[in-house]
Amino acid sequence: MYEENKMSLGKDVRLARLLDEKTGRLLAITMDHPITRGVLPGLVDIKTTLKLVCAGYPDAVTLHKGIARSLFAPYAGKIPLIMKATSYSIPYHPSFDTPVADVEEALILGADAISVGVIVGGPEQAEQLTNLGKISKEADRYGMPLIAHIYPKGSMVEDPSNADKIAYAVRAGAELGVDIVKTTWSGSAETFEKVVQSCPAKVCLAGGAAGNDLESYMNMTREALDIGLAGVTFGRSVWEDPYPTAVVIALKALIHDDVSVEKAMDVYKANIKA
Repeated sequence: MYEENKMSLGKDVRLARLLDEKTGRLLAITMDHPITRGVLPGLVDIKTTLKLVCAGYPDAVTLHKGIARSLFAPYAGKIPLIMKATSYSIPYHPSFDTPVADVEEALILGADAISVGVIVGGPEQAEQLTNLGKISKEADRYGMPLIAHIYPKGSMVEDPSNADKIAYAVRAGAELGVDIVKTTWSGSAETFEKVVQSCPAKVCLAGGAAGNDLESYMNMTREALDIGLAGVTFGRSVWEDPYPTAVVIALKALIHDDVSVEKAMDVYKANIKA
């Protein structure tokens, strides 16, 4: 019993560092895209971009182990680290998130959570759920919060924005012990509410191609927050913007201060530096 309590305490401590004290929500910035989508604009000079993102003090940053090892030290103890432990690849294996790291490596790096991806809705689903179950066991053993990026984007899914498909995806994560689930937007607050209600774990929103510009991302986030969203883990909408620091500060106002989209955009504009 003592050992179990110690493990639970470790996870509680790390989750407390990740989640905003006032709202219990999460604003994480993902910068793990080069394996998945290539070296995108904004991540070419990742050292500079990481500095700009961290200048806004998000709740956490998600990185693969190599980038974390070489570049994250200046932010250690200031911003929590989420270590990404899997990756798919758009041109090579778009429906399979393969393991590339483990919980022990996350602990060695001082991470506050480990993050894995799972793509459901295709023949590769079974192996990915098996991998998720195994890493969930290891994360519990070491008191490490587990975040899963779960999307219904397998080859057997015709519409990955279908709320029923998304609800299945996030519930699969909760069933296997995930603490925070990141998933895609269903297109409206009315349909996404079913996703949130179907998942006992915290549900966070992915960015990706869901919005056309910063204001549309803000609108999507505001709608989702109003029906129980636990936060966001955005990437491209932040570091492809000319002013990543301003985006992070504006998102913090939206998510943690519960301001309107109009006010959040004012915060963005006020923090733009030439």
